[in-house]
Amino acid sequence: MTNFKKLCAFTLSELLLSLTIVGVIAVLTVPVIVSNVQKRMFATKLRNFVAEIEQLAQQELIRHRTRDLFNTDFADPEKLLSDKHFKIVKSCDGSTAPRDCWKTRALGKDKIFYKNINKSSAGDTSNYKYYTIILKNGIILEYRLYNNYGMFFIDVNGSDKPNIAGRDYFAFLINKKGRTVDWGKINRHDYDQSLAACKNSSYGYYYCYSVLAKNNWKMDY
Repeated sequence: MTNFKKLCAFTLSELLLSLTIVGVIAVLTVPVIVSNVQKRMFATKLRNFVAEIEQLAQQELIRHRTRDLFNTDFADPEKLLSDKHFKIVKSCDGSTAPRDCWKTRALGKDKIFYKNINKSSAGDTSNYKYYTIILKNGIILEYRLYNNYGMFFIDVNGSDKPNIAGRDYFAFLINKKGRTVDWGKINRHDYDQSLAACKNSSYGYYYCYSVLAKNNWKMDY
């Protein structure tokens, strides 16, 4: 006599329910995973670039045989942001930078709006009016002199989104010894104060850099 075993399987409704649950989980988790990967990528690009700037500063100090960085090419934005030091695809002076490099004054779909983490505007577009270059790796870089410091503004992701201060857009300073300085330290802010300013201040691009520098380059805000 032949023995028949009862076969167990999902019904069509059970299978559809399972697929629905998997789909909901994917919708909820995939954006979070993508966001975390993106944050790590941005933080890594910023960290690597800062290291390159510090290395360049030390090379300039040695080449010019000085202990003051502002006796070197760092004293002149056009000399510093040149093919001598960077691989450049486009250079913009103060009059063209907002339109052709930062694109905050570009027309139509090319126009870029920089936001803070809290979605407020990241400063008036007139701020993007200094000598600027676009590097072959896509980075947009502005350099200007500020009191006793050199000041860098950088979009590590170029014109691509998200164009958010504290995500892909940052600012940092460099002192006469060739060491980068974070804005929070200058203003004597502790970590929590810098974090709050990163999230809510109109100068988030300064303070988010401070947070990253203090937090081992982890973008967990």
